[in-house]
Order: sequence, then C-alpha cells, then structure tokens
Amino acid sequence: MVPLSAARPERLEAWADGLPGRLLAPLGLLYAGAARLRVQLYRRGLLRSHRPPRPVLSIGNLAAGGTGKTPLLLDTVARLRRRGVLPGVLSRGHGGDENRLLEERHPEVPLAEGADRVRGMERLLAGARPPEILLLDDGFQHLRLQRDLDVVLLDALRPFGRCLPAGLFREPSSALRRADLVLLSRADLVDAERRAALRRRVEQLRGRGPWIEGGIRLREFRNLATGEVLEPAALHGREAFAAAGIGRPQSFTALLEGAGLHLTGTDFVADHGGWKDDALRAWERHERVVVTEKDAVKLRGRVGPNVWVARVDWVFLEGEETWEEALDRICLPVRAARIEPLWAAADPEARTLGEP
Repeated sequence: MVPLSAARPERLEAWADGLPGRLLAPLGLLYAGAARLRVQLYRRGLLRSHRPPRPVLSIGNLAAGGTGKTPLLLDTVARLRRRGVLPGVLSRGHGGDENRLLEERHPEVPLAEGADRVRGMERLLAGARPPEILLLDDGFQHLRLQRDLDVVLLDALRPFGRCLPAGLFREPSSALRRADLVLLSRADLVDAERRAALRRRVEQLRGRGPWIEGGIRLREFRNLATGEVLEPAALHGREAFAAAGIGRPQSFTALLEGAGLHLTGTDFVADHGGWKDDALRAWERHERVVVTEKDAVKLRGRVGPNVWVARVDWVFLEGEETWEEALDRICLPVRAARIEPLWAAADPEARTLGEP
C-alpha cells in the first residue's frame, strides 16, 4: 500500500473528498482538537517558546502543503534585500527543493535546514554573516519560536477542509484568528465572485482587516541543459508535455495553458517527489517538456535539451501596499539597531532614552 505522503496530489484530494475522508472524519475532529490544545499549552506557558533576538516573519498555511508559498517567500527575500536587510531562512528542509531554489536565486542569504528551528536559528546567528531578520518558512504551526509577523496563505482553489487524516489540513479554519495577515494565494485562478466569497468567510472567522491577494506570473522559459532563455510569448501556440512534483500541479498546467501552450500530456508525481531514469528516458520522445523550478533542481544533469524550466515570480493582485507596510514595520528594529552605535560614536556622552 502506498503511504498518503507519497501519493499523487489528485489521489490525496480524491481520498479526502471521498468515502475514506468521510469515514475518518471523527479522527480529523480529534486532530483539530489536539491542534487547538497545543496552541493553548503554548499560550499558557506550559509548553516553552523562545523569543529570538531578531525580528521574525513567519510564512505558513493551514494545509499540509501546496499553497504557493515558495514564490511568496522568494519575493519576500527580494524585497528585504532591496531594503538593504539580510534575512536568514529557517526551513524544515523536507525534500529540499525550495531550499535549493532559494540558494540559486539568493546565494547570499543564510539558510538553516532541519526540524529543530531553534537550533537552526542558533546556527545562523553564530555564522559568519548573521541575519538581521529571520524568515520562518512553513512556520504557522511551529510555535516554539515566537514571531513578530504571522502570515498565513490560503489556497483559493482549496482554502478549507477536514484535518488529517480525514483531509489535507493541519489545523481547522478557526486557527486563522491567531494570524496577523491572511493572504489568498492562487487568486488569479478563480473569479472575482469566488475571491469575494472567500474574503467574507475569512472575515466571519477573524473580523474585518487587511486583505491581500496574489498569484504567480510566468517570467521566462529556461532550457535546463543549455541555459537558453525564451520569453513566454516565444512558446505561444506550441505543444509541450508538462511534468511536476508539487502540491497542486493543476495550477502549473493552468499557468502553461494561460501562456498559450498546448499540452500534449502530463507526468505528475507526489509533492517533493522525483522521477526515475526510465521515466526521464520516456520524456525524450516529446519535442518539449516543461517542468517547475522546484523540480529543475533535481533534474539538472539528468535530462536533455528538450526540457525547459518555467520560471515564475510572485505578483500581488490586491494589498501590495499592505504587504510593503508590514515589511517596513518588521525592518524598523533592524534600522534602529544600526543607528544606535552610530549615535553612540558621534556623542559618547549621550545618555540612552530612559537612562537616569
């Protein structure tokens, strides 16, 4: 029997929506109750949490994966770098695909992988280039580390559902109340009526507040073997075979079809999964195979010049100003920490605020 964690995404959704999910619904309720209890134990101090010496921004989700979090994380790193701030990323590192992608796009950014984020934080801060801000990747349920900004992504295609093992969610929808910001991802794949309905649902759960929507746009196609780069319009009307090992591959096919490609077939594997050599040899009969950036890091050196990578960027559809303001706020302690030694050097006799 194939474990759920190794199943293809469409099989997981069929499991959750079908008879198995309904039969396991009582266990899903128990899981949700245990998740609520765990939050309360941390709030009351019965489970210990740690206050990092740097500002912490957590980007996470309710689902057990596949919300489009990686493009937002990469975009956030880029925005912090443009502010002159060096972030460090704390990742669980399962599969490693996102982390290799981060290293390719931002090789200067410190990264710590591992389930123990507290130890990862200590490693980063003791390194040669200690970060000024910590980014907690997939951190909404990682309550051992306190955070200054808690962001939750909701997948517009599947925002809510039963908790494990009856469904695909780690926490019930009520957990959104403890988030600082809720961001609707893949909003470009649903219509305005659907987005408005989801916003009303979230406001019923946590009250009115800032609302952010986003998705991804195709930046370019890059040949995995030769490095050749094509603008998205260059493949408009051309045939392609799509392959992906991500949480929601339907969003990938929608991206390619939206760029005007005619898909002749697909080869989807489980999130963070991969392909054996015989599967890759079968790709050779296709004129053009398109893969995701996450999958490309595992395929380099294993495929021929018919394989292209669809490179994407995060794009805000609504609420970008709210996001920029949130990043400005979390950068304030960094700027203050830089100014204080300059102030002391300019006026050694000056007293700090509140000093007698």
